[in-house]
Amino acid sequence: MKKRKKIRLHPALVFLILTLVIMIISSVGNILNLEANYYVVNENTGDLTSQVVTIYNLFNRTGLQYLISNMLTNFLNFAPLGNLIVGLLGVGVAYKSGFLNALFKMIGEKVPRKALTFITVLLGILFSMFYEAGYVILIPLAAILFMNLGRHPSAGICAAFSGITFGYGANFIINRLDSILYEYASKATIILDSSYNVNLYGNIIFTVISTILLSYVGMFVTERFIIPKLGKYSFDEEEPSQEAVVSKKEKKGVIISLLATLVVSLLLGYCLIKGLPFSGLLLDLSKSNYVDMLFGEGSYFYQGSVTIFSFMLIFASLIYGIRVKTIDDNRDLVDGMSYYLKDVASLLVLIFFAAQFCLIFNKTNIGLFIVASLSELLNGMQLSGLVLVIITFIIVAISTFFVPMASTKWAMLSPVIVPMFMQSSMTPEFAEVVFRAADSSMKGLTPIFSYFVILIGFLHIYNKRKNDVITITDAMSLMVPYTIAFTIVWLVIILAFYIIGIPIGIGTGVML
Repeated sequence: MKKRKKIRLHPALVFLILTLVIMIISSVGNILNLEANYYVVNENTGDLTSQVVTIYNLFNRTGLQYLISNMLTNFLNFAPLGNLIVGLLGVGVAYKSGFLNALFKMIGEKVPRKALTFITVLLGILFSMFYEAGYVILIPLAAILFMNLGRHPSAGICAAFSGITFGYGANFIINRLDSILYEYASKATIILDSSYNVNLYGNIIFTVISTILLSYVGMFVTERFIIPKLGKYSFDEEEPSQEAVVSKKEKKGVIISLLATLVVSLLLGYCLIKGLPFSGLLLDLSKSNYVDMLFGEGSYFYQGSVTIFSFMLIFASLIYGIRVKTIDDNRDLVDGMSYYLKDVASLLVLIFFAAQFCLIFNKTNIGLFIVASLSELLNGMQLSGLVLVIITFIIVAISTFFVPMASTKWAMLSPVIVPMFMQSSMTPEFAEVVFRAADSSMKGLTPIFSYFVILIGFLHIYNKRKNDVITITDAMSLMVPYTIAFTIVWLVIILAFYIIGIPIGIGTGVML
């Protein structure tokens, strides 16, 4: 009997089907009058105000008109699109000039492979504070690094992606996530104790320890499961060979380039300091906290992080290219900028359909309905102590699959979670810890997350099975080991702090 060929749907087609399914579900939810409540805090009185979430029907005349008339707008406003193009300008020049190949081969000669995998995941966690920059710059850099080590570039993609997403709640530095958690937790504490001051640095010990442990876990999963699963990579002639040797001229070019980039980095750092002559150029000086000046919505540095890192790559590559004669004129520079963009054509199609799916899903309010329903469920439970911690973790993790944006979830859940933790004699800062860990554990597994399409796209670029496609389930299957491992480790870290009772931040512990 002839074996039937397995049908593998292109992810663009899957996103289109999912869009139609979501529209039908929105119609059913609207007909059934499904609604859920969540609470917001009145900052002046400390009272809770109930907000109703209803499902918006898009499977009707008005909905179809909305979809058709907003397809172009959805595509152009989809965050990964512009960031990807800008990010790849810098990566393209850095690769085409030979700067990255020479740099990574020099590093590979001195540093063991497993250590470089550890560093890749660690950098992913650190870059998560810049959010978009990690996905569109660090991920392709990780792929190029692994190629220069003679390894499958998709393993580097997975390692970097895991750090940025599953390690999002960890870091060495107080950043935008800390500010968001602090803001809503401060409002939620008013419900029970208006005199309590939430500590902005109340999670820093937890996040630092988590960063180190999660980097090791990410390295272990990549080496133990991902690399064997991907198999051997077939290198093309134009791709870097592990056998290639870096010449003395190239080494000098790398050193000169790094020194020049260091000078530019110092100038950039000066622009991030407030209170000095002509300093603070990239800060939002209207804010009172430095964290908000640097990472807030109005921060020029945060808004332009992709552009800044991309142009720093271009600068470093230009210095290197001029030194080793790989960039002779402006045409070479422009050709380098367009090098990676030639692989983006199919990715643009994928992004077009992913944009429709993600934005239509948000428009229907299905995700908000699910989070509000889970909030009601948690609020109706009589929980305390360790059971409250575990159930809260599970509810936040489930919520993340449908609403990946941390700020949106925390705004809806904090008025319930924070008072429940305080009634159980646990600090609001510990409630933040549980939330940030649970939010990170599921973020990289959901196709509703807008940057999940970037993972699929880069995996497709390095897919040598040209008659086959990288499907959504392929990408999810690569992320499942990370999800399981990171979830277990996040929970173990939380339970360790809870049981041992060591401080989770500066002057802040688990218990009140």
